[in-house]
This record gives sequence, structure tokens and C-alpha cells, in this order.
Amino acid sequence: MKKMKSYSLILIAAMAMIGCTEKNNSGLSLVHRSIDKYYNIDIEDSLKSPMFDNEGYSLHNSATVVWPTSIDGEVPAELQKAILQAAFGDSVSTTLDAAFEQFVKTGYGLEKNEIKSTSDADSATANTGEFMQSVAVEMCEVSDKKYVFSIFTQTNAAGAAHGMYTQQFITYDRKDKKIVTLDLLFTDKEKLRELLESKRINDLKEQNMSYDDYMIEEFPISESFRIYPSQIEFTYQPYDIASYAEGIQTVTLFYYDMDQAGILTPYAKKIME
Repeated sequence: MKKMKSYSLILIAAMAMIGCTEKNNSGLSLVHRSIDKYYNIDIEDSLKSPMFDNEGYSLHNSATVVWPTSIDGEVPAELQKAILQAAFGDSVSTTLDAAFEQFVKTGYGLEKNEIKSTSDADSATANTGEFMQSVAVEMCEVSDKKYVFSIFTQTNAAGAAHGMYTQQFITYDRKDKKIVTLDLLFTDKEKLRELLESKRINDLKEQNMSYDDYMIEEFPISESFRIYPSQIEFTYQPYDIASYAEGIQTVTLFYYDMDQAGILTPYAKKIME
């Protein structure tokens, strides 16, 4: 059987733990780091797929990270912790090195006791049945007010019908030195939820689609969002409000509608100026 390649949506440099630092006039210092590791693994029989009976299994972990080392001369510990949590699901590590070390030892859908043995490999010698997880952390906005980081993750298990991916955003208030959260932006979460649901219904109507077809018991409020001068765009992962095939969805609320609903805090109005 021809070796199956990951269908990752991002390109990862095939070099482990390489870093370089840059500093720009925004007061932000960044380190660019990447890691790309292959292992051949022996897993429990219950996890094996008939597709790869004679091919063996591999583990492929890759990540590329734009890492903030300092902002205006200070270490942004809260921002770093939020990035590690979003990118690696790691709430324990306090450094990128520690998160990388933990990341390369894990595999999507695999527990440590389910891996009988592990041996180093590379893309040429890795087995066909691939358990893959990848991470990309990028800088997508730099301004006097805020920095925005994008975190894209993807996972795939050997023999699974399809993988899973997510897109998250973290906004950091440069002046107040804090993560921008929903609690800082909105006075009433229930009214926010109702406004999001109403906007989603209208968006679907414009596409000649019915909201009722999705059978959502209670429309969720996404914790992932982008702030613009006249709107806030909420990002929903596959399965949150649509089928997997429809991919990542967005619901955009405009300043006028949020202001009229009376749900914006003074802080929200200031940061959206």
C-alpha cells in the first residue's frame, strides 16, 4: 500500500525546535519556532484498523509557533499561557519548550498505556497508518491597541472517516496588558446569545437555508472572536452550529445592532473605536 500522507491544511517546516527572534516598532518581540516529529508505534489491537493490518502505524506531530517573548519590555505571561492552552490543550506548561516536549510524546486519540512501543522515524520511513496532530500559531493583527493571534489545530486518526480541525483567536489588550474576554465586552450574555442566534437565522435565510434543519437546542456563544472597528466576528468550529462538511462558520454582529441591544460595555466601545 502506498504511504498515506497527512492532509494537513498548513505547511510545517521539517526542522525540530528551530527559533529566531524579531522585534518591531510595536514593542512586540517574537520567536518563531517549529517542530516536526515522526515515530513508528506499536498500538493495542483494539485501536487498529483493517486498512493498515500489514502496514504498521506511525505518529506524526508537527507545530509552527509565533511566540511572544515580550511586549513593551515585559513578559506577557497571561498571553503565553492562553496560547499554550489553545494550541496544545496544555494548562500545565509555562514555557514553549515544555509544551513542545509534552506535545511530541502524545498522539491524537492515543493514551500512553495504548502505545506499546515507540521508535524514531522520519517521513520516508514512517509507517502508513498515521495518527497526526498539527498546530499553527500565527500573528494576524498588530496595532497600537491590540495584538491578535490565530491558532489553527488539526488532528487525524489512522482509519478514521475524517480528521478534525479548529480555528481560534486570542486578542491581547496592549495598553491594559490583558486577554480580551467576553465578560469584558458584553453586559448580558443571554441577550448576546439571542442576537447571535437571530443573526445566524438571517444569514441562513439569505442562503435559502432553514435554521430549523440544524436542530440546535440552544445556540452557543463562541469564545473565539475577532474585534473590528464596526463589528465582532464569532468563529464556530465544525459541528458547533453546522455539519462537519460545512466547515468552520462565522457569525458577525455589527456595532449598531449590539449598541441598540444595550449589551456593549464601555470597554468594548473603546476598543472598537
